[in-house]
Amino acid sequence: MKPKKWTAVIVLAVTLLVTVTIIMTERYSYHSSPRQPANTFLHQRIKKFQIHGIDISHHQGLIDWQQVKHPDTAHRFNFAFIRATVGMNKDQRFKENWEAALDHGFSRGAYHYYWSNVNSTKQAHHFIETVSIAKGDLPPVLDIEDISNVQNKKSLRKGLKNWIQIIETHYGVKPIIYSGEAFYRDVLKADAYFNDYPRVWIANYNGVASPRISWDFWQYTDRMPVNGIVTLVDANVFKGSLEEFNRLLVP
Repeated sequence: MKPKKWTAVIVLAVTLLVTVTIIMTERYSYHSSPRQPANTFLHQRIKKFQIHGIDISHHQGLIDWQQVKHPDTAHRFNFAFIRATVGMNKDQRFKENWEAALDHGFSRGAYHYYWSNVNSTKQAHHFIETVSIAKGDLPPVLDIEDISNVQNKKSLRKGLKNWIQIIETHYGVKPIIYSGEAFYRDVLKADAYFNDYPRVWIANYNGVASPRISWDFWQYTDRMPVNGIVTLVDANVFKGSLEEFNRLLVP
């Protein structure tokens, strides 16, 4: 092939790759555009929920847990989801955040950010090696946000189910699944296992009254200002009552 033709082919391939990337990013994004204001927590659609919480990782830096409180004085933070593992890596601040959350009265839950191109069994055992769960903790969380470029969606779902089964067998509790609403609807719900899954945490920042698929937890913004945390924070609500929330905790 002549050099000019090779150049044209390369340009076309790059253009197609960029286009597909943009489409997939927009399709599965749950961030609002324009971004939701930092005081979203004051909207009545959020204030009506009784149980509120945050989720954090090392991206929040060193947290002054003594100062952490809900910016709406009508509410308190009942729970904190804390990132424990990322694929085959550990969150740099998991141990300190995990211990501090308990010491400061939060119901705590550990989550795993799933790498869609890495063996699910290895990821599950890595989480187990990192996280010990005690009475009063929330169930473990599987955070899935990305499709794979080495396997099809059916195989991806099979790996997720394998991770869930290993975790449930080890801890004796059914994990929570976290994902963006569009991703859960378009990628996971094609399998009846996920369509009927009983513990779902959905992210949707788009100003909706609530997610439009079945959910238990809702991450409604990533822009909540919280005393004691230098970055803006992901904010969440639980759909049910305090009694229902307490029944979810590890006995």
